[in-house]
Amino acid sequence: MGFMDMVKGAAKSADEKLGNAIDCEKIDSKIREQERAIEKITTEIGKAVVADLKEGKEIVRTTIDELYAKITEAEKKIEDLKAEKEALKEKKE
Repeated sequence: MGFMDMVKGAAKSADEKLGNAIDCEKIDSKIREQERAIEKITTEIGKAVVADLKEGKEIVRTTIDELYAKITEAEKKIEDLKAEKEALKEKKE
């Protein structure tokens, strides 16, 4: 029975490592998603500013503030996801 227990233990360990790797990859995917959202919002801010300047309007700060709040929210999510990933790595070790 000792050999079979070793085989089962090794299989369980490999399964846990694979599960952690998959979880880390999912977190990386969510981080990339948030980074793309930040890029998109940054572009929206730039377009809004340029449009106002072309029309000779005063730049509307409230629009920029609203969009920037979304960037801040996405950055917070990225921080949380990175902390979650780090916790998974520590658990793995």
